[in-house]
Formats: sequence, structure tokens, C-alpha cells
Amino acid sequence: MSASDVRVAVRQLMSAANRLDLDGFVGMFQRDADFHNPIGMVLQGRAEIRALHEKLYSSDPPPGFPTFANVRSSGEIRAVRLVGDGVAIADWAWRQQGAQADGSEWPSRSGTTTTVWSRDGDARWRVVAWRDKDFPAGYRRPPGY
Repeated sequence: MSASDVRVAVRQLMSAANRLDLDGFVGMFQRDADFHNPIGMVLQGRAEIRALHEKLYSSDPPPGFPTFANVRSSGEIRAVRLVGDGVAIADWAWRQQGAQADGSEWPSRSGTTTTVWSRDGDARWRVVAWRDKDFPAGYRRPPGY
């Protein structure tokens, strides 16, 4: 078990999301994972995580949902910390362009994601908890932070 193994898993997760690979993305979560997004949606388990991302990854989402079908994202892992036997926390910063809602492109977005990872029975690292944060447009961190 090493932080570099967790970094590999984080990159795999980010890559699956960027490719809109629903199976690859959802497969990186533990069966009972929870997922909190920036607007307060709380999802429990792979089925709910899949159901939301099917809508987001669609080029024709249901009314009220944005589409990430043309999104371009980048991410940078900021920290990985091993906190116990088979448990790690990973933080990364991200930027996203190209999301649309109701036919209009959203402004570019940025934020951070914190995930808790655990190793399952086949020794693969998978997300057990996801916390996403968006920063307001124009946000700049104060000097020294």
C-alpha cells in the first residue's frame, strides 16, 4: 500500500470522467460509496452515482440537468494521505469548460475534490466518499494559502 498506488487510482478516475466513460468512472467507486456534489445532491451507492452521471454525460439530458458531453477538464492532484490500513484521502484541484444547460454554455468552472479511498477484496483502491466543491467565478486564494 502506497500513496503512489492511490495517485494512480485518482488518475484513472479522472481519466474515465474526462472520457465520459460511465462504466470506468462508476467502477472506481465502492458499492456503498457516497457522493456529495457542489449543489447539495447526496447520492448513496453505485446505482445512484451511475444514474446521475448517465444524465450528465448525455448530449440530451432530461430537463433541468446540464450536459457534460462536450466538457474539457483538467486536474492536478494536490495531496494523498494514507490514514490507516487500506484507507487514504486524496485531494485534487480541477478546471472545467464546456458544460451546457438549456443550450447555453456555462462559464468555466474550477474547484477541488476530496475523496476517501479504501481497498476492497480484490485489493483495488476505490472511492468510498466523494466531496466536490466549486469556487465562485473570479475566486483567487488569499496570499499565503
